[in-house]
Parts: sequence; C-alpha cells; structure tokens
Amino acid sequence: APQVGTIAFTESPANSGEPVSATCTVLKGDYPMKLAWKLNGEHIRSYENDIVINKISKHMSVLSIESVVARHAGEYTCVATNGAGTASQSATLSVN
Repeated sequence: APQVGTIAFTESPANSGEPVSATCTVLKGDYPMKLAWKLNGEHIRSYENDIVINKISKHMSVLSIESVVARHAGEYTCVATNGAGTASQSATLSVN
C-alpha cells in the first residue's frame, strides 16, 4: 500500500484573508497512483470553494487557498490510492 508523509498547513491558525497551503507527498508505493484531497470527509474539486489543487509531480500534490476565510476551516485529508491499497494523512486548518 502507499505511504503518505505528514501534511501541515503553512500557517494554522491562519488569519482571515491570508494565503495558506499544504503539501501532500507520497513516500512509498507503486504507480499509477491517485492523489485526492478531502475537507471534513468530502472530496474537494480544484477551483471549488476558492481551493486550488495542483499536482506538482506524480508523487506530490499541493492544496492552496489564496484568501482563507472561516468556511475553509476544518480537517483536510490527502488520500493516496493505488492497486495495493489506500493511505491518508490529515491536518487541521483553523482560521482566526
């Protein structure tokens, strides 16, 4: 199964209006692999809710919010899935 590194937000708690981001990195696992993000258990689509997701490489995905507001607060989870299984890591974003 894949292995995902710890994720952390650039700032948490973040001040309203500031940019924040978090990077998800796959440490181990066979490709092809799918990387996805969830907020409070719900899948996030890029450009939805002012959240942008960029796949930097086959093993790295960055979630960024240009101007964070209260509704962005919650638990973000990066999920890596391949033929052998699934792994995930979560980080909480709080907003002042």
